[in-house]
Amino acid sequence: MQKIQPRFNLSQLIALLLLLGGSAIVLVPLLWTISTSLKTPAEVFGSAFWPTKWQWSNYADAVTAIPFFKFLGNTLIILIPVMIGTVFTSAISAYGFARFNFRGKRTLFLVLLATMMLPSQVTLIPTFLLFKQVGLTNSFLPLVLPAFFGQNAFNIFLVRQFMRGIPRELDESAYVDGANRWQIFTRIMMPLSKAPLVAVSIFTFMGVWNDFQGPLIYLNSNEKYTLALGLSMFKGLYNVEWNMLMAATILIMLPALILFFIAQKYFIEGISISSAVKG
Repeated sequence: MQKIQPRFNLSQLIALLLLLGGSAIVLVPLLWTISTSLKTPAEVFGSAFWPTKWQWSNYADAVTAIPFFKFLGNTLIILIPVMIGTVFTSAISAYGFARFNFRGKRTLFLVLLATMMLPSQVTLIPTFLLFKQVGLTNSFLPLVLPAFFGQNAFNIFLVRQFMRGIPRELDESAYVDGANRWQIFTRIMMPLSKAPLVAVSIFTFMGVWNDFQGPLIYLNSNEKYTLALGLSMFKGLYNVEWNMLMAATILIMLPALILFFIAQKYFIEGISISSAVKG
């Protein structure tokens, strides 16, 4: 039997080369960060990409050079309530837009979508002045409170689009069994919307964990710094401790990487949902 020779596909080869090039663009800075975190200060700007002797002690020095665990606790104080508030308000707002009919619903939804077109820098100064007038600056509240009022319109839009695809027959069956609106929301809509809600949780985690601008604007005391803001303490007036800065950066990246590998199924599904929504 004659073997069928695989046909040369130029488009697949080009796609493969583009993917390899994109991977290299992403991986080279990451590898440089890892190699720098293992170098001595004298080797940081040397010609060798990898250190001659790997300095694993840089990681321990990076943790002790700054109040690392204090900053970690501050980050979690912000992160946990923000995730809870974002998921709850996104779900309940999306449920209202997906299942309720009321006057002005379309206009209100268009206003919600319009807020997605405003860069955060546009509302930064008015929001800061508002929190300053009520005396909430230099506290975690300005970073937490907006999450309980539907701060991210895209999350609401994402979950709402998913909920619209859930058959209304489930609601009607629950009504027949005596369930009210709240029971339908908590016992039917929330469990069925697990994929977009987990995706919203991951997006929120990434945003808060890596947020530098928010803590920089609202937090003035070093004791209240988050991990992202604490990295700036490695930068002195005349020099930067690049090896320990990169070591601390790797340590801060690890939780996000671990979370991605644990929940990558929902993350990829959330990306596909968001791509379909944008399309």
